[in-house]
Amino acid sequence: MAKAIRSYSNAEKVKELALLKQINVEQTFAKQVYANFQSIRFGIEACCYTDMELAVIRKDLCDWQNASSNKVVAATETAGVFVEPLAEINLKASVSCAETPSSVCTILDLEGVLADQGTYTECFEVASSIWTITHNLGEYPSVTVIDSGNTVVVGNVEYISSQQLKITFAASFSGCVFLN
Repeated sequence: MAKAIRSYSNAEKVKELALLKQINVEQTFAKQVYANFQSIRFGIEACCYTDMELAVIRKDLCDWQNASSNKVVAATETAGVFVEPLAEINLKASVSCAETPSSVCTILDLEGVLADQGTYTECFEVASSIWTITHNLGEYPSVTVIDSGNTVVVGNVEYISSQQLKITFAASFSGCVFLN
């Protein structure tokens, strides 16, 4: 009995080859990690040459190529991190991520945080190094701070009560705090 021959369009063939390449990279990475584990845990050296560093680089590149997004994001000062908390609040300050993101286009999904009814937002227009926030959420919320340039800022958070907190920063600046 004759076997049916399936005809592929060029796009289907490219997609299939990309998937096979991804599978190959993932398998090679898994083998390298396992060989490294055996070497560290049991002292069993691989019989063949292994290049863990190359396998990690190829896996990172493969993951990066398959992590495309076109969500609206805002830059942060942390290398490799973009956030999307101000998409509806400040479209002018937000930027759009390309179809295939750059090496620093990692999305932290804060859209759900802002859409949640338990989110409290307060903006400080006067620069200060100490922000005291009365949120009345009745809990000890997580805190995200963004300066006026839409950069995520980290400060020392002190929970005064389940209704109030104080954030201390190294320098004075203006911006917004998001609590949930």
